[in-house]
Amino acid sequence: MLKKGEKVIFFTGLLVVVDIFLVYFSFILAYWVRFVFQIIPVTKGVPSFLIYKQALPLVVLTWILIFMHYNFYTNKKKKDVFDEFLKVVSAVSIGTIVIMSGTFLYRNFSYSRLVIVYAWVFSIFSLCFSRWLINIFGKKFFAFHKTLIMGQGKIFEHLKKILKKQRGEYCFSDLMEEKRLTDFVKKNKIEEVVVAKFPAVHPEILNISQQCEKLNLEFKFVPDLVELRMGEVIMDDSLGLPLIQLRSISLHGMNFFIKRCLDVFLSILVVSIFFVPLVIIVIIIKLDTPGPILYCQARLGHKERMFPFFKFRTMVQDADIILEKIKHLSERKGPVFKMKEDPRVTFCGKILRRYSLDELPQIINVLRGDMSLVGPRPQVLWEAAHYDDWAKKRLRVLPGITGLWQISGRSDLSYEEMIRLDIFYLENWSFIFDLKILLKTIPVVLLAKGAY
Repeated sequence: MLKKGEKVIFFTGLLVVVDIFLVYFSFILAYWVRFVFQIIPVTKGVPSFLIYKQALPLVVLTWILIFMHYNFYTNKKKKDVFDEFLKVVSAVSIGTIVIMSGTFLYRNFSYSRLVIVYAWVFSIFSLCFSRWLINIFGKKFFAFHKTLIMGQGKIFEHLKKILKKQRGEYCFSDLMEEKRLTDFVKKNKIEEVVVAKFPAVHPEILNISQQCEKLNLEFKFVPDLVELRMGEVIMDDSLGLPLIQLRSISLHGMNFFIKRCLDVFLSILVVSIFFVPLVIIVIIIKLDTPGPILYCQARLGHKERMFPFFKFRTMVQDADIILEKIKHLSERKGPVFKMKEDPRVTFCGKILRRYSLDELPQIINVLRGDMSLVGPRPQVLWEAAHYDDWAKKRLRVLPGITGLWQISGRSDLSYEEMIRLDIFYLENWSFIFDLKILLKTIPVVLLAKGAY
């Protein structure tokens, strides 16, 4: 029976070997499709396979190093299939660009660009398929952690939820006295103990740590600070001591520039594609009920700056005045108004809202720099007035047309859940995360899930 450390080494080695084989196979298959099957006719003769074969070790080594940079072999969490796909596409694309660049610099032989493109497609397919199989069978054959989670409180309950998505075996319990802990560990073959209790009692934690040392178990605990600033903690040992660093919001500097370039490019693309439907919507709104085509409202955005927020009008005129009379009918708790059968919504407005077409004019806000495609929703002034310091963190970045809570339930979520998802997005932003949210928004909009 392999021990925990041996399991990790064996599994990591297996992943590397499988990836080497798949990359190697993808390039060989690419050569055959290009020069043997000749789906696209060859006009300059068929080069020797040996020339390509000699270059493969360097190609494979380059790609494996890129995969290591993308943490293909260090993250043992069970990944969402969509996350894995985006990760594989990113890593394989970078590898393809590196190889393509190398062929331009190498003058002794002209490698087929089409072979590299074929290899890019085959590598993505084969690597995604292999990781899909690992997600299915990995938990059964390679359960790295047999871990006991002990504690109580918000973080303890949070750990219960997130650990269901990870590979491994977990037990949950309140804190145990020494005799009971010893019996439990031996009976369940526990390899690791994690304590998550708030408020923490340090003598109690030290006592459990000593028990784990006697039982030859790994011991970890969640510090109190994480409950206050979850998702923002980085371990730093630069001074030779274990220090905790609070991470700032990642949307600044080059990250902000990259996100802004994506916003402008995709916004122009959306306007180009939907120009005719936009004209049709404008005509229908004008014919449906009297009033302006666009609804403009002051919203609170980045750094608590007010800006004009644009939507297609979906309500009757004087809707804001009527709101004051029906605020008490809100079907959601917290400083926010939501009502399924809102009497202010027009017939045309119901259709536009159901498929989120009323949101399209916010492209204007994106191009103006008031908003981003992805981010927390722009805040209504009277709602933002009730925010505590935690909720105000949403105002530290540009608000977005879509976001994490829009793809996680939209109007069906509670106020607290919306805030939590927005804060999670801010603390875990990445280019891939934005792309994932944008792609997942499409089926949510088409299925009209949680929209009213």
